[in-house]
Order: sequence, then structure tokens, then C-alpha cells
Amino acid sequence: MKIDLHVHTTVSSPCSLIHPRRAIEWARAVGLDAICVTEHDEIAGAEVTSELGRQLGFPVFRGIEIYTEFGDMLVFGLYEDAPGWKTPFADLLEACRAQGAVIAPAHSCRVTGELERIHGPDKVTWLMSNVDAIETHNGGCTAGGNEGAAHLARIHRLPGIGGSDAHHEFQVGRCYTVFEDDIRTDADLVAAIRAGRCRGAYPDIQG
Repeated sequence: MKIDLHVHTTVSSPCSLIHPRRAIEWARAVGLDAICVTEHDEIAGAEVTSELGRQLGFPVFRGIEIYTEFGDMLVFGLYEDAPGWKTPFADLLEACRAQGAVIAPAHSCRVTGELERIHGPDKVTWLMSNVDAIETHNGGCTAGGNEGAAHLARIHRLPGIGGSDAHHEFQVGRCYTVFEDDIRTDADLVAAIRAGRCRGAYPDIQG
């Protein structure tokens, strides 16, 4: 299955120009099997688009992008708003472990080596030991930035995921995640990421 795991809509992301219906229509047109809506710090957009997806017969899963001191984290399996701006990663980790959610740093190497320069290698190693995957394919990053994230995934033995980080409808599907399993529910999505049965991909790589 090909699922774009990083899409923003006008419901909860003021920076996005994508109406939920157009996100679904565009995803279907470019051959995706599903999308996941990951608004900034709010779950409402994912809930609204997921319900619309049910009405239109197109799977839409729920996630959230939460800002921490280590940057943005894509979270799947946590269906509540972030407690406030710049959530401490330790607090996010505690909430995710309590609710069985998974965490993946988003666009972690938009500038290659960004994490190491800001936080140092020891902190990065600690962070990587407490996340479940890394966004290795982000539609808003350069090829070099994505390769930097893929390098982190390899050395820390973490699965990679992909998402467009779309804020305009034409961006939907420019990166996505290929899942080995048939993902039917949010719980299936979380389980597949945790098990590493997925990989990030560009549109020219067939799943």
C-alpha cells in the first residue's frame, strides 16, 4: 500500500491551502491508496478528513505533527491535541508510550546534519533510541536532506517512512510510505510502523 503519511489541511493548519475534499481527490488521482492527515499540534483536521474519507470511500488515517525541542515529530496513535506550543519531548514520549503511539522525527535533516549541530551526537543518539521510525522521505526536503535522514535511520536501525508534507494540493503524493501490509485501521498503521514493515519512497519507485 502507498500512503502519504504527512498531509496538512485547512481545518487545523493555517499554513495549508488544501481543503480536505481536495486532499482526498488529489490523492486518489495520483494513485495513492490512502493518506494520513497530520496537522500542527491539533487532531481536528485528521478527524474531519477521516470522516470525509469514509463518506467518499477513500481511507484517511489520523496522525498529528507535534513541535518539540528536537523539532517536529510525526505521531501516530495519539488522538489528542498537543498540550501547548513546543511540547517537551519527554512529555510527548510519556504520553505516546502510555497510549501505544509511535513517534517519527519529521524532516529531521532538512539541512543535512541539522540535529547533530544543534543538539550534539549524544542527544541525537538518545533521541533515536526513543523514537520508532524516521521520516526519510519528505516532499519539502532536498534529496541531500532526505539522504541525511535515511543515514540516521540506517545507523540507528530504524524504519523509514515518507510523506509529502503537503500544504498545497499538487504536493500530495510527492513522497509516501510503502507498507508491506494491508492497512485498514489506525491501529494497523501504528502496528506496521512499529514492526518496521514499511519504507519511504518517491513516486518513481514502485511499491
